[in-house]
Amino acid sequence: MGNVDRVSGFLLGVMVGSLIGGITALLLAPTSGKKLRGKISDKAEDIYEDAQEYIETGKDKADELYREGKKKVSDIVENAKKLVKSS
Repeated sequence: MGNVDRVSGFLLGVMVGSLIGGITALLLAPTSGKKLRGKISDKAEDIYEDAQEYIETGKDKADELYREGKKKVSDIVENAKKLVKSS
């Protein structure tokens, strides 16, 4: 489970870094206010889409971990039943 945490943290860091870098570049670039607002709006849409993908990936991973955990619990219960019967 440590790998999942590391990957999640890395992806979150990439998204936050992209956001900060993108906004900094937009604010420091010499453009008119209207163009700047348009660029910021476009960048916000990109970040929103990236966040949605990140959320979907997280949901998929959580579902996978849930199914694996459920299977392991089921196996443990079956093994416990066998041990009780053989006693």
